[in-house]
Amino acid sequence: MRQDTPTTLRIQKARTSLILDHPFFGSLLFRLKGRECRSIQTMATDGVSLFYNPEFVETLNAATLAGTLAHEVMHPALHHHVRRSGRDPKRWNVACDFAINPLLVDAGYERRSKNRPQSAA
Repeated sequence: MRQDTPTTLRIQKARTSLILDHPFFGSLLFRLKGRECRSIQTMATDGVSLFYNPEFVETLNAATLAGTLAHEVMHPALHHHVRRSGRDPKRWNVACDFAINPLLVDAGYERRSKNRPQSAA
């Protein structure tokens, strides 16, 4: 029997919130399987799974968690995981973040924190 952790329950609640409040992002999110991963600092996706560091998730309030999940689902929605080819992974991720963040702002999400790329708009 699987034991749900407090972090897993918070992510489940955020998924439900997204499907109700932002069905586009919520429906995309339900295609990804959540997987705890302490080897990453924040969150990541490979287009199949949503990897999250539980310590990072616990630092986020509910609105920021929902926005972060919406951000992550946009990577596979825009096929970033298959379009990178031989590009530098870190530079590619930053470029993709610059493409995603204005879409989230237009959808009503607040700008991401200072340690994440922002659009110039």
